[in-house]
Amino acid sequence: MSQLLLGRKAVKARQLRPGEGIAVEVKTGQILQIASVKGKQVADFVAFNLDDRAEALSTAVTRAKNNSIMLQNGMKLYSNRRNALLELVEDTVGRHDMLFAACDPRRYKDDFGLEDHPNCREALTNALSDYGVGYDQIPDPINWFMNVSILQRGELEIRESLADRNDYVLLTAHMDIVAAVSACPQDQNATNGGAPTDILVRVYQ
Repeated sequence: MSQLLLGRKAVKARQLRPGEGIAVEVKTGQILQIASVKGKQVADFVAFNLDDRAEALSTAVTRAKNNSIMLQNGMKLYSNRRNALLELVEDTVGRHDMLFAACDPRRYKDDFGLEDHPNCREALTNALSDYGVGYDQIPDPINWFMNVSILQRGELEIRESLADRNDYVLLTAHMDIVAAVSACPQDQNATNGGAPTDILVRVYQ
């Protein structure tokens, strides 16, 4: 167990199958853990101010404030109002994505010719339904454990995740938030090693 979790109690825990999502409230000072249970599995992640859902995670502001497209330990995740929502306090993988949108029905239809494929956009929307967040209010996510390379001419190449079994990230909340996590069901490219598996989500007091 991480030293940061010693003496802390998990107040919420759920294992997600590919295509499933969950919304969890994380209060200031609590720690959110997202883990790749079997490895190679990506988790899409969004977050909102618990008291005002118009304030949401912004990957653009997060990139700008950190002056980086790669998240590292100690970096904060920022909202569209440039407020710190969370801080990445422990990371056993070190490779995540802040460039790709969540997979959605049009992605599977347009790019792969598939109808009604499970997807992260709908999973996140369903998870956040009790918080009044609709499909069009889902911001671009942070894709934990997703391995994206930028090629010489700026092309993006999706590669197999570097996450091993039980690899995880820990995030400390800087304000009261509701976070939503989905276990990405992408099985048409290398995102999840070609075989989507489970994601574990825990909130520690």
